[in-house]
Amino acid sequence: MKKIFILFLIISITSCDNSSTLQSILDSNDVDKIKLKRKEIAESQQDFFNKLLVIDNKLDKLNTNPQLPIVEVLAVNPVIFEHYVQVQGSVKSDELINIFPEFSGVAKAIYVKSGDVVKKGQRLIKIDDGGLKEQLSQLEIGFELTKTTFERQKRLWDQNIGSEIKFLETKSMYEAQKQGINQLKKQIKKTLIEAPFSGTIDNVVVKKGEVVYPGRSNLMMLLNLDNLYIESNVPEKHIASINSGNKAIVHFPLLDKTISTTVRQSGSYINPINRTFKIEMDIEKNDLNIKPNLNSKVKINDYSNDSALMINQNFISIDSDNKEYVYKIYNKDNKTYVSKTIISTGKNDGIKIEVLSGLNAGDKVVSEGVRKLVNNARVKIIN
Repeated sequence: MKKIFILFLIISITSCDNSSTLQSILDSNDVDKIKLKRKEIAESQQDFFNKLLVIDNKLDKLNTNPQLPIVEVLAVNPVIFEHYVQVQGSVKSDELINIFPEFSGVAKAIYVKSGDVVKKGQRLIKIDDGGLKEQLSQLEIGFELTKTTFERQKRLWDQNIGSEIKFLETKSMYEAQKQGINQLKKQIKKTLIEAPFSGTIDNVVVKKGEVVYPGRSNLMMLLNLDNLYIESNVPEKHIASINSGNKAIVHFPLLDKTISTTVRQSGSYINPINRTFKIEMDIEKNDLNIKPNLNSKVKINDYSNDSALMINQNFISIDSDNKEYVYKIYNKDNKTYVSKTIISTGKNDGIKIEVLSGLNAGDKVVSEGVRKLVNNARVKIIN
């Protein structure tokens, strides 16, 4: 304000003395004279500014209590920075099935109930075979005679005794009955449903005495809680930065529990509908009561830097050229100034952002009082 007043006073006095001369030059319409006069005025203005600068410097030296902008500063030091992408996740299991019968009939016996832990091959349900075992017994009795006859015919034929047709007929009957018995045994085996893998029985639907049908009657659910994993859909823009082996943090809101894991598989196929790809993460065996289809929040580490320069995003301003800048502290002649410093930034954690260029380790930047500053302004630091 002091500078403007002095400049205005000097220009006013000078202009009063030279106003008549300036007007006469303008009235002459002589271009060369007008240009020369403009040059004189510009030089005189520059001379005024130079004199003002000398005066201001002298005043600064004489002023023992200058009114300087007060700022707070923070030093920029390297820190470990890990950036995470957050997505939704769901607990899955490859060993989770609904059990259906392969044989139609009456549920004769149910050997398990919901919550039972079973081993692979353990009996679950017995379906009435409808007399197949009796048929098998009759076939096996007849088969013994056919087998004996075939073996005798074979011994004779091996000695070139007997008719070839008789041997072939006996052989054909023997093989047909043997195949029929095997088929009947397979049918009978389907009447006993066994656990295909070890796990826990859940939601037993069938009731004893109920008629069940192949592919239609859901009997019960079997799941293995020891082989659970998290599945998430990740936006395609992260396909280059999220791969197998990336660290992940999984939080289960309903349990208020968090586990650490890694990405075990990163998909190569992008869903054309929602433009995402699938990832899977292991869940180690635990006592957190995690269940299939339980929702979770997943944070995947997609970027790390062991010596990142991080500053609060509030320290950053944007100029008219849409460039980000901060005010960096520097000293000159035992005085403290700020320099407008253009920076480029990278990823952030929601509060702080990584500075990729423009600052070095140990630099001090203005953290409070940014709005009052201009480039190369002298400041007073308080902390």
